[in-house]
Amino acid sequence: MKRYLAVTMIGLLALLASAVGCAPMATPPPAAPTQVPVEPTAAAVPTQAPTQAAAESLWEVVRETRVEQPVRMAAFLDETFGLTGGANYEGRAHYTTDGGQTWTMAETSSGCLFAFDVVDVRTVWECNASDIRLSTDGGQTWQGSQGPRGQPFCRVSSADDKTVWYLSPSKLEATADGGTTWEEVTLPEAVYPRDVLAISLRTPQGGYILDSTGALYVTSDGGETWSSQTLGLADKYGDMEPMPPGSVAPVAIRFFDAEHGLIVLSLVGGGRSKVVALRTADGGQTWAEEVVPAEIGVPYLTHDGRFLTIHSFFNTGKITVLRYAGG
Repeated sequence: MKRYLAVTMIGLLALLASAVGCAPMATPPPAAPTQVPVEPTAAAVPTQAPTQAAAESLWEVVRETRVEQPVRMAAFLDETFGLTGGANYEGRAHYTTDGGQTWTMAETSSGCLFAFDVVDVRTVWECNASDIRLSTDGGQTWQGSQGPRGQPFCRVSSADDKTVWYLSPSKLEATADGGTTWEEVTLPEAVYPRDVLAISLRTPQGGYILDSTGALYVTSDGGETWSSQTLGLADKYGDMEPMPPGSVAPVAIRFFDAEHGLIVLSLVGGGRSKVVALRTADGGQTWAEEVVPAEIGVPYLTHDGRFLTIHSFFNTGKITVLRYAGG
């Protein structure tokens, strides 16, 4: 029970810190809201960020920056191009082309963002509390989809500028024409949208779902059939578990082909916390752990798996960008 409460407390703290200000606003506020750092309780998380210097890591920190704009998540494509999105009016998408030294707010972005997926330096999908939007100029301007209405706690994952999965608290939907038409994707049996930690779409027909039990589901036919496998998290980490589903995805998944994939998780439990990357070269049958030298937070992986961005749960506004230094 204590372990469950500890994990839940972290999820609630992160949720409360990121969900404030999501109600639609008729007019902009007179001034940018004051951003207050999250102060986790001692019972919820360790008293300081975890240290992982004892183990050699294949991930190297290339950027560590702090932003003033409200932020739920951040996504860097490389060392220079990145985006943030968050709650309330000032939480609209912000983009940078100089590694975070300066940020520009996109006026046509939503003010209540929950997820990004960056296809390339020009193409970015976002989901928010009102709709799903696409940018074709690197986050400067955004066009709304003609499909489902956006909802809080949404997730989005794209294979390209036309093919997208959109997960709401009630269902999973897909478009193959850039958002003009959408079809519901049948979820694996006994998987409910609110229990999903992360989604990932690799090809128009091939995608992945990780649920809160640590089960990974794979489809190669657009959701007609699913296979499943377990990550064996309990065997690997004992009382440490992934952050529970909340307003943002606590896990990032990418598969680069049918065999090679990567999952990044923020794990908590037993008064400890750490970020780990699990890599497979056999379609998920076995996983090798890689240490990630960063505080737990909201992870974002680029499509090629070379860059990892983490927005810290310990320090609101702190963004760490890492590059994979392995082969």
